[in-house]
Amino acid sequence: MDDAPPVVVKVGGSLLDWPELGPRLREYLGTLRGRGSKIVLIVGGGEVVDAVRALDRLHRLGDDAAHRLALRGMDLTAHALAALLDGVPVREAPELSAADWGAGDVVILAPRTFLEEIDGRSASPLPASWDVTSDSIAARVAAHLGASRLILLKSADVRATTRGEAARLGLVDPYFP
Repeated sequence: MDDAPPVVVKVGGSLLDWPELGPRLREYLGTLRGRGSKIVLIVGGGEVVDAVRALDRLHRLGDDAAHRLALRGMDLTAHALAALLDGVPVREAPELSAADWGAGDVVILAPRTFLEEIDGRSASPLPASWDVTSDSIAARVAAHLGASRLILLKSADVRATTRGEAARLGLVDPYFP
């Protein structure tokens, strides 16, 4: 990647149900591009991961198995978002080189490989728990990439709050703060 740190934008999984997601997200990304930012998108799991939660409740899959399946679900939603944003590439490599950006300034990161290869081998990996969602995963990716900002796009209308208050309100997962 070039010298400027990227902006990490986490697209909430609940937004995948919004018919206007594609055009509205392209419009929003245009405002960030106008500031000269390279953008890494991380997509929440939405209904795909909700299905894994239901399977875990029913069959007691266990934290590790449910976590691995949920990460695969996030990889799937990354590819689904790419279909909505024609031409935005999905990257699975945890490190982004200049070649990964191609001609554009936006990539979608499918996070499973990052969590397994980088975070999972760190001194304090994110725990395999339903208390850790795509919000905390996006924060961990942002820290790893040295992002200039982390933006969480949610279906809730909240302008600004502290991380702790956001967790208390249920806007982010309990691990996020």
